[in-house]
Amino acid sequence: MEKTMHESARRLFEAARKVRPEIEGPADLARALNQSEQVINNWSRRKTGVSKEGRLLAQKLLGVSATWIEDGTGSMLAAEGHISGQHGVSDKGQRDDLISRLLPAEKGNVVAWERPEDLEPDENRVWIDRYDYHFSAGTGLIQWEIRQKKALPFDIGFFKSLGSKPKDCKLLTVRGDSMEPFLFNRDMMMVDSSRVNVRDGQVYAIYFEDEPLVKQIFKQVGGGIVLHSYNAKYPDRLVPPASMELIKIIGEVIYRSGSAMAGGN
Repeated sequence: MEKTMHESARRLFEAARKVRPEIEGPADLARALNQSEQVINNWSRRKTGVSKEGRLLAQKLLGVSATWIEDGTGSMLAAEGHISGQHGVSDKGQRDDLISRLLPAEKGNVVAWERPEDLEPDENRVWIDRYDYHFSAGTGLIQWEIRQKKALPFDIGFFKSLGSKPKDCKLLTVRGDSMEPFLFNRDMMMVDSSRVNVRDGQVYAIYFEDEPLVKQIFKQVGGGIVLHSYNAKYPDRLVPPASMELIKIIGEVIYRSGSAMAGGN
């Protein structure tokens, strides 16, 4: 790996180890920069080396000069105080200070943001829009409409772990209580619109008799299905084979979030 490491990545590792001796490999550097290990490896292997966002991030979090990482010119360190022990500031103290700024304790160790540019750069970040959908009687197609301008960020590794592609995924708001306690009213769910072949027992967003629904689907012998609600006050709905044309599968629910039983809905 050393023989093929890009020079900018080599310089980043050299400077990072000087600032924080405990940084030995990609995993350590990834933790120091709040990145995935894959991102660090990409910087090392690709022809362009460490990205501009990565260089600026290293300068902000480690005090390593972004210019020095790029071409080796100028001073290695953007701020002398980042070297452990200088000016009486310990490396641990700097890390504690950094953590307190990024994850302030008085705010519950949560980073709040209003605009995408408020977040630190991350090559693996993917933005997913929130949608409403309706069925077009004229074309027989599902029409998607962006419901809110604010998209939500997800890591690309999240989609890889689920075997889904970001371009196929949409965020929808749950309406009603028929799927409690799995989904509560106004919870957020992500639907993979490429998964329209029903897998027995999975939860799907569907269109049935001109109504958008979220149901657990069970296959029946002969080709019919059962639409099951988690909430016991809603009875199962049997859809016989002859009525399957009334069902339009929007996609499989692959993720959910919300206040759930904590309230707030």
